[in-house]
Amino acid sequence: MKVIRISGTALILFSSAFAVAEESGGHDMDRHMTTMSATHEHHGNAVPVTYEELTRTAQQLEAARRATAKYRNVGIAEADGYHAIGPDVPGMGIHYVQTHSVHGFDVKRPDILLYEKDAAVPGGYSLVGVSYLLSAEADTDGQPKNPPFPKSLAPWHRHADLCLFRDGGVKSDVSDAQCKAEGGRFTALTQWMVHAWIWKDSPTGVFSPTNPDVR
Repeated sequence: MKVIRISGTALILFSSAFAVAEESGGHDMDRHMTTMSATHEHHGNAVPVTYEELTRTAQQLEAARRATAKYRNVGIAEADGYHAIGPDVPGMGIHYVQTHSVHGFDVKRPDILLYEKDAAVPGGYSLVGVSYLLSAEADTDGQPKNPPFPKSLAPWHRHADLCLFRDGGVKSDVSDAQCKAEGGRFTALTQWMVHAWIWKDSPTGVFSPTNPDVR
C-alpha cells in the first residue's frame, strides 16, 4: 500500500497558494486549485480503497496476529495439525499447511503458516507470516470474486500443474501422467492464495507475494 507523506515545505507551499488566491479573488483561487489538482494527478495512482476497508483489514490482521501468537513455537503448530510441505524458499520460507479439515475462510485460522529458519527460537523456526486459501470464481480482473481482503490491498494468486508427494515435497510444471508416474498427487489448479506478513514486515507490503527479508 502506498503512503503519501507531505513534507513541511509542501504544507507551507500549500498554505501559501491559498493565501495568494484569497488575496487575488475567487477566480484566482479556482485557477490555483485546478493547477494543484492537475499536478497531483501526475504523482502516481492512489490505491482505490475506502477508510472502512482499511479499518476492517487492520482489524482482521490484528485478529490473525492474536490467534497465531501461540504458533511462534513451531511445536505447537505441529500439534495443531500444521505440517511442512515443500522446500525452504528464500522470500517465502517454509510452508506449514493445516492438514485438518478447514471449512471456509477464517482470518483466525490461516490455512498455512510461514516460517524461516532461526536457531535462536524453540524448534529452530521463526513465524514470519500466514497464508489463506480461498475457493472462488475468477473475476474479470483476474482476481477472485468477493475476496475477504480488498483487491487493491491484497493480490491473490494460484498455482497450476503441481505434484505433491507423501514426504511433503512439491514439483511444479508437470503433467498428470508425470506426477502419477512418480507416485505423487497431481493438482491442475490450486485454490486462490494470499500471503500476509504479519510477524515479519515485508518492505514490499504486508500482502506482497514474497518477503525479501525472509531468508
